Amino acid sequence: MKKLSIILLFCFPAFSQAQEVTRIKAAELEQLMQHPDSAIVINLWATWCGPCVKEMPYFVKQAQKFPQVKFIFLSLDMKDAYPEQITKFIRKRKIRSAVVWLDEPNANKYANKIDPRWEGSIPATIFINSKKGYRKFVEGMMTEKELIEELERLN
Repeated sequence: MKKLSIILLFCFPAFSQAQEVTRIKAAELEQLMQHPDSAIVINLWATWCGPCVKEMPYFVKQAQKFPQVKFIFLSLDMKDAYPEQITKFIRKRKIRSAVVWLDEPNANKYANKIDPRWEGSIPATIFINSKKGYRKFVEGMMTEKELIEELERLN
């Protein structure tokens, strides 16, 4: 069922507009990062992370300007925030892109799958375009200008 939910998010963007949060495990995260059909941006964030909240409007805005790119907001919130607190957060900010919550208690289990150099701080963002053989991991907050420049390289 989880795989079907993830596939639906990619094939039918209207599902992501319902502003629901999908629970995923590390193995499913790996599948997301292997999506071959389009360029994707995965933004790692949490509701309690000030820099994450500050950069999020840039991602929301650029998701509208780059409809050919799949934006995924990957929440690293604690279990007690799922789904109510995360859902409330994304609805308040009018996030229309896919939002997933990583259901993993051990950060070491998934950190290397995201990027071997990742030290675990957030925000962090992964830019992937499998067709171009492009992958970039950015740890730390991005300015809107940096995000736009990276999206132009991604396309």
